Amino acid sequence: MIPLELADGELIPLEALARCLKHCGREVKAYRGCRLVPPGLISIGDCSQIDEDVRVHAGEAVVIGRHVHLAVGCSITGGGRCEIGDYAGIGAGVRLITGTDVVDGSGLTNPTLPASVRVVRRGVVRIEAHAVVFTNAVILPDVVVGEGAVVAAGAVVHHDLKPWGIYAGNPLVQVGVRPSDTIRELVREMEEEGKR
Repeated sequence: MIPLELADGELIPLEALARCLKHCGREVKAYRGCRLVPPGLISIGDCSQIDEDVRVHAGEAVVIGRHVHLAVGCSITGGGRCEIGDYAGIGAGVRLITGTDVVDGSGLTNPTLPASVRVVRRGVVRIEAHAVVFTNAVILPDVVVGEGAVVAAGAVVHHDLKPWGIYAGNPLVQVGVRPSDTIRELVREMEEEGKR
């Protein structure tokens, strides 16, 4: 007998996801060991995959598009809203932060305190279609990662990123551009093949 820690991951039955989530597309794969809380505020599009040890705390809402991958150990937290477009990839350990305590002295910080003495800013994180966020990057509230943009491993993103740019470093700077025409053509070919 193989110990549980060494066994292949096991999928949550699609019927269970469809019953619990706000929306569950076809062929969604979510591995046991992920946390989707509360499921009624989470929508997942066709053919998307959520690995083990992913933590999604929906806050206001989480909307995940088609063919999106959330890799092991990534999380969505903060109490705001998160939207991830079709064909986006979220790497291992990535943190998508949709809200934060305000530290300007106007309130206390810490979720164990009464709401009346806290000041919390909730926002929206939007990862647009074809964007890729690599390992251990952090996306802060009210940031749009533009269509097809790439965020390098370990980056901290605190402002909007232009579509199809490649961003790296600390401070974050644009270091290149992705070929949008090639990527769009590959998707078109794949979708055409799927219709046959």
